[in-house]
Amino acid sequence: MKSLIISKTMLKMWQREINKIFDTTMKRILAILFFLFTVTIAAIIGYSFTGTFLKAFLTGREQSLGLLATSMSINASIFTSLLFVLIKVRTPEQDRFSMQLSWLPLTTFQKSLGYFIPIMAVVSSIILFIIGILLIPNFIINRIGIGFTIGFFAMIFVQTIFVLSFINLIYNATYMFILKIKFPLQKFFSLFVLLVLVSGYIMTHFNINKIAKTYQTFDYDFMYFSAPFFLSLQGIYPEGVNYFILTGFILFTIICAFMSMSLMPIMSEKRSLKLLSSLPFPSAKGWSLLVKEIKSQVRNEENILNFILLFIIIVFVKYRFNLDFSDQKLLILSAFSGLIAFNSFGNDRIVLPVYKTIGLKPSEVVLFKYCGLVVIGMLQVFLLALFTCTAPESFIVLLQSIGVLLNSCGLFYLVGILLPLDRNNPYTGIFSFGMLIIMMIPIFFIGNYLIGSAGIELQWIMLLCFELLLLFVIHKGFKWRYEHDSAS
Repeated sequence: MKSLIISKTMLKMWQREINKIFDTTMKRILAILFFLFTVTIAAIIGYSFTGTFLKAFLTGREQSLGLLATSMSINASIFTSLLFVLIKVRTPEQDRFSMQLSWLPLTTFQKSLGYFIPIMAVVSSIILFIIGILLIPNFIINRIGIGFTIGFFAMIFVQTIFVLSFINLIYNATYMFILKIKFPLQKFFSLFVLLVLVSGYIMTHFNINKIAKTYQTFDYDFMYFSAPFFLSLQGIYPEGVNYFILTGFILFTIICAFMSMSLMPIMSEKRSLKLLSSLPFPSAKGWSLLVKEIKSQVRNEENILNFILLFIIIVFVKYRFNLDFSDQKLLILSAFSGLIAFNSFGNDRIVLPVYKTIGLKPSEVVLFKYCGLVVIGMLQVFLLALFTCTAPESFIVLLQSIGVLLNSCGLFYLVGILLPLDRNNPYTGIFSFGMLIIMMIPIFFIGNYLIGSAGIELQWIMLLCFELLLLFVIHKGFKWRYEHDSAS
């Protein structure tokens, strides 16, 4: 099947990026040991947080199992929707691989399906990984059987694929409608409509009392559409369930989602935006690089889309739920603004030989590019704070927000160096974003536990060590890429 060949080619490109990083046996062994160690520690810490709570759901009572199945299905549905939107935001509509495919005897359906299969694989893997870290230790300690565990995660997988297919169908249908009426910004408005529909559905259908009675009466809610299959394996049969309708609708949704791909165009090359065209380039090489970084990142379509959607979500949450975005919430705005650095290295990868030719050192390139990213990040935080009427409550909060922004830019820039978003490789945004989440989840659990259990003096020492380690890894990572990629 030609679609599978396209997917396989994409996976090989991702594998090639991994092999560039772990190019020796020792690096591979250390990476595997580090991953196993962090996942194990994260699972143990995750159990310490959720063990008591989840133990109440694993008593074998019908109501407890019903709540477990529906709550985890809802979590899977929400995370799947968020991941789909984030992947679409961070992934360009066209890349050189898709333009090369346009010359081959392939149908639009074959191309679109070949691109969608890796999305399904990455999203379902991330969902299973997140829920697995939280639940598998509880299953083991409470001596839950293999059959129960397999059935439960099969339910999560089916729910993920169903929701992913459903929202992809909505996205494709909206995209084609906007394209048909010749309205601009098809990708932005398609994602906007999708976010509005998903948010509206969750707010109007999320009812605790209704969810608590799902094991008795099923209401065909999309957020836990696959739960009856798992409950039936445990001998629980809610009233009103027609398994033929459930199975048929899930298959119908998946088929319609696949069929909608035949209507989606493979995008051609676009002209880049010309924002900040009046901003002059300084004569000094370093400062010229800083201005160049600001211009290229501000003009990047994915960055613009990311900021607009983030702005809409924040404004909606603030005024819909009357939330105050001061104090700790300002730190969240700063953290999300660091996303601007995620695709910086990939966008600039092709000109690395030019930097080397004009005599720029790796440390100079990193410094001025990073400063440019911080300038854009601060501008984003200022605009978000302005439109949400947010101001830091104290000078300490302002310093904390700047510190979070600096670290966020550094972390996302580092991930972009290790797993670059590159238009030469198709949908590297899926792979990079997936790897980012898989790496950050166990690190978040471990870091949160260590900081929470440490004294104030130890916290400052840990923070200083983290900052030094981050700077060291960014410098070494970029230096390696600078020497390796500019020579290839």
